[in-house]
Amino acid sequence: MLQFSSSDSSAESDIAKAESMSRRNHLHDEMRWRAVGILQAGARQSAVARELNVHRSVIHRLWNHYQRDQNASRRRGSGRRRIITTANDRYLLQWARRQRTLTA
Repeated sequence: MLQFSSSDSSAESDIAKAESMSRRNHLHDEMRWRAVGILQAGARQSAVARELNVHRSVIHRLWNHYQRDQNASRRRGSGRRRIITTANDRYLLQWARRQRTLTA
């Protein structure tokens, strides 16, 4: 078993921090507003990033977004909108079930 001495405790915490900073999808709204509140209180972006355990560029982008839009929530995605209606979807499913052998 691997043992850490007292001088290696910082290395142990760095490893734990690196593992927890692995890829995350998005900051939740609660974390976003918490970061904005801390920044408004006068904390530095790097300190906020360390406290929330995210990269400082995440906090930088969040702060720029908040200053520009006065909103810390995520923006709506910009993907292509669906043209097919729900009625068309139902018809296509019904047709595919009737014509099972066409695509087999």
